[in-house]
Amino acid sequence: MTASSARFAPAILIGGALLPIGTTLFLAAMAPRFVWDIRLADRPILTFAIGMGIASIAFLGWALRFANARAGDMHAGRAIALIFVVGLMARIMLIPSTPILEDDYYRYQWDGAVTAAGKNPFTYPPARFVSAPGIDRLLAIVGLEATPPPKGYEALSRAGHKTLLRVNNPHIATIYPPLAQLGFAAGYLLTPWQLTGWKIIVLAAEMLTFGLLLGALRAGKLPLCWSALYWWHPLALKEFANSAHMDALLLPFLGGALWMVIAGRTRLMALFMAGAAAVKFWPLLIVPALLRRNRAAIVIGIMTGVLALVLVSPQLISASSNSGLTRYAADWQRNALVFPALVAAFGLATSDPSALARLLVAAMVIGWVAVAWRRDHAVPLDRVRAASTAILLLILLGPTGYPWYALWLAPFAVVQPRLPVLMLLAAAPAYYLDFWFQVRGNPADWPWIAPLLSAGPVWLALAVEAGRRRPA
Repeated sequence: MTASSARFAPAILIGGALLPIGTTLFLAAMAPRFVWDIRLADRPILTFAIGMGIASIAFLGWALRFANARAGDMHAGRAIALIFVVGLMARIMLIPSTPILEDDYYRYQWDGAVTAAGKNPFTYPPARFVSAPGIDRLLAIVGLEATPPPKGYEALSRAGHKTLLRVNNPHIATIYPPLAQLGFAAGYLLTPWQLTGWKIIVLAAEMLTFGLLLGALRAGKLPLCWSALYWWHPLALKEFANSAHMDALLLPFLGGALWMVIAGRTRLMALFMAGAAAVKFWPLLIVPALLRRNRAAIVIGIMTGVLALVLVSPQLISASSNSGLTRYAADWQRNALVFPALVAAFGLATSDPSALARLLVAAMVIGWVAVAWRRDHAVPLDRVRAASTAILLLILLGPTGYPWYALWLAPFAVVQPRLPVLMLLAAAPAYYLDFWFQVRGNPADWPWIAPLLSAGPVWLALAVEAGRRRPA
């Protein structure tokens, strides 16, 4: 290796530090113009969407160059310290910022308060605890009536009145599984009815993710500086540090699972994946793709599923027709490109095209995982690739394509910087344009633009990758 190539990677690393710094300053400057009391039409949505798009595309260009650069001294402790300190300071700066185009945290606050009080957050929807004209009208639409708070919740309802008025979909009980509820409760106990405590929990989860990904990179003898592909990403800064999405709790489990896969410690990988399923259900789908095809793997896979079911049993026991889990599985659809086309096609042949489309998507993802397991990849990174492809299919084919879902793949991007994964992380902010179209004259005329910009480039990247991997 020449002296110039040894200097190349540190130089590009230092230049890349400008991207998270610039993103943080941009988010901090925009956040005050997105407070709750400002009407959606009066917020600078287009400016924000364009800014995030520029930041994400710039990061994609840097990431592709950085991931393909010669390692040089990229394992040096000073380089890792630079990555960590820049990303940490960016996140700390964003703790006081108002979440931009996001209100899910009000649900987290209410769930956390209920859980911290020793009550079951899966039993009642938030609308049971507050009465207001808007909420009463919503209840009437779904055939429900406002009722007094259940016995034992009166004080909680009074203290959380302001939060309850801002919870989205208040007529639906929470969708978030038990381990997520513990995180919400911890945030509530730190700062009751305030966002700061929850943001501290999110920061702790992200720091743990960073450490686990360093372990995965060491196990695979990969450049430790690839950790910057997550820790500096504009989308992570926006969705976790600014908007405090609960998916941050999922990433430590995924990062730990990847470490164990690469290190060949299958049983510990299974524990991490069971924990991941207790934060979000979908990780159970990809477990077979991470396992070798043998009897031991079958036993471990079954044990992972059983442990996950035990962890989520409080939610499953409380499931009803108005629970978040049931409604999400049956009704949710947002920022999807392929799924609406499937629904339209099936609408010609069935009275419930959405259910049929969901079954088809599930079958396609499970089918991919089954094929990957039968191929029995001996190389750990081949199993990582198969699992990340399954997640890509789940997001690209499914009924919901939120930008924070793209961050499920951030740990995979660190240990294996694939073009389709990096492209998904770069294209995901196109979702924010949908809010701008909502305040235009005819929003129904433009439902396809944000999904096309979010998913279209990823499909192209998958096609390019497939072409490159095809044998000559």
